[in-house]
Amino acid sequence: IETEDGTIGSGNAALALSVVKAAIDERFPPVVIGEDPCDYAYLWEKMYRRSHAWGRKGIGMIAISAVDLAIWDLMGKLAGKPVFKRLGGRTKEKIPVYYSKLYSGPIDVMQAEAAEAQKNGYSAYKMRFGWGPKDGMAGMRENLKRVEAVREVIGYDVDLMVECYMGWNLDYAKRMLPKLVKYEPRWLEEPVIADDVEGYRELNAMNIIPISGGEHEFSIIGCKDLIEKKAVSVLQYDTNRVGGITAAQKINAIAEAH
Repeated sequence: IETEDGTIGSGNAALALSVVKAAIDERFPPVVIGEDPCDYAYLWEKMYRRSHAWGRKGIGMIAISAVDLAIWDLMGKLAGKPVFKRLGGRTKEKIPVYYSKLYSGPIDVMQAEAAEAQKNGYSAYKMRFGWGPKDGMAGMRENLKRVEAVREVIGYDVDLMVECYMGWNLDYAKRMLPKLVKYEPRWLEEPVIADDVEGYRELNAMNIIPISGGEHEFSIIGCKDLIEKKAVSVLQYDTNRVGGITAAQKINAIAEAH
């Protein structure tokens, strides 16, 4: 987004970039052009309401997210300050991060990757599962072998998160959770499809392993439902899907209140 003085704010979209770009180029210029970028809340509501019939989730909300992120970047540049200074400022000297890769593959390759990542001093790691319901008990064993193998390398003094990327169903997840307990995962991420909120709630209520999700939610309302239904213990929305920073601030407030 460019202002009349030539300052440019940049945003990004999470998915389906060519389709999102078309939505932005065709639908949002009349909504945004000529407005004050500092009226970000008004602009967000304007975009949301003008696109509500077709865009309250998915492509439309990703497009709103990209524009909103660009507006926030623009506001930071106009103020001469990083965006985090407009969001309450610094709360700590360092922000912990985790190594997020370890895609399911040959065990020796995964172990070598984990060992290489250790050289960078990570205190937490996230790995992916490669087998699901269609693979039966044999697939379960393959999943468990790889969790055990990664733990052999990184030990138990650091966190290990395990990611399903919506590849399981409720029954499979309920059978896997007890088998994973001995490996002490910090959380199990997206075990079932995003629309199965009741499935998330049921798995989280088992109180065996914390359940995380929200990456494929596309609005404040979607995240509110996950929180209020206690469907997740760890909320992991993507700012470039839920409506940008303007929406993210509201989601954070709801999460904090719970």
